[in-house]
Amino acid sequence: MTAARASWDPRTLPASGSPERWPWLQGLRRARHLDLEPWLQAVEAGSLQPAPDLLAALAERLDGPAAARLLAWWLAQPAADPALLAVIGRHRHPRCRALLRQALAASAAGPAAVSAVGARAALLLPLLGHQRHLDDFPLLRDQALAPLPLQQRRAALEGLAVGLGAWPSLPLRQALGALVGDLDRGLAATAVDLLARLPGGARDLAALDRGRLAPELARRVERRLAARRS
Repeated sequence: MTAARASWDPRTLPASGSPERWPWLQGLRRARHLDLEPWLQAVEAGSLQPAPDLLAALAERLDGPAAARLLAWWLAQPAADPALLAVIGRHRHPRCRALLRQALAASAAGPAAVSAVGARAALLLPLLGHQRHLDDFPLLRDQALAPLPLQQRRAALEGLAVGLGAWPSLPLRQALGALVGDLDRGLAATAVDLLARLPGGARDLAALDRGRLAPELARRVERRLAARRS
């Protein structure tokens, strides 16, 4: 192993707060030859904490299997940093999807407080939507519509949004149409915006009884329809 490659040993990473850390990480990001395996093994062994700045430096090296390994590590840590999911969740991979489904099922069935379950699900539901697997549509739709904590419902709707083109058209439009009438204005406004993005969604917006909507939401519908006509 050359001296240049040896310098990217995880054990030589400067500590957080060290003035040497930022230039070291920039060098790591630009390195032409980097074996990711020692980094993944160090994370899995608990000898290296994958801080956000480190994962940002390694982001371009990650593929689906590597992201799945990091996701498995994250899910096993009760206090793992949610910011790490911004990098880990970029990848679509069957193992990532399986881990997300298992974690969501376990959190829903576990003894934790409702607020804790909702907070964890809110982190994972958008990642599940990003996997864009047709079989996940019912879960995301049902959680968006169900009387769950608002944070969780919004996360499920975000999951529908990030995978928008993957879902069955008619059930999706029906779900979004129901959410337009939701008491939460944020959910309703997002549903309007998503309907406007769908092929044929303009017909659903035009069919809404704007007189029964809150004034600001009715104006939002009119703006989206006008944008589609222009």
